[in-house]
Order: sequence, then structure tokens, then C-alpha cells
Amino acid sequence: MEFVDYALIWWNQIQRERVRYEEPLVESWEEMKRLMRRRFIPTHFQRELHNKFQRLTQGSRSVDEYTKRWRFP
Repeated sequence: MEFVDYALIWWNQIQRERVRYEEPLVESWEEMKRLMRRRFIPTHFQRELHNKFQRLTQGSRSVDEYTKRWRFP
């Protein structure tokens, strides 16, 4: 996989800025995901996903109720 178009331009800029300010380059998948999420995912998106998750149901129970029933001590 590789970046293309705007994502590639953005990524190259991130790396150049890190070199310019003598910061370490992005070396981990986790750090890259964090940077990508900050740039490309709207701030309200995670909150909306969490709210949708809270409203999910399994049969007549909420997901929380369903998972509590199947937890092991």
C-alpha cells in the first residue's frame, strides 16, 4: 500500500517538517495512524461512532446488556 494524490503530498510534508525541526521520523504504524486520524477524520466522527455503538442491540438487549450476560468471572 502507498499514499497517492493529496495523502502523499501530506505525508511528505509531515516527514520534511520532522527533519526540519529535528524531530524523529514516524517509525510506527500506531503513530502513523494517529497522525492520519488527526488530519483526515473529522473530530466529531469518533463521538458519533461511540453513540451508534451505544444504541446497537442484540435481539431485545443493548450490546452492553448482551456482553455482560456472556462475561466470564
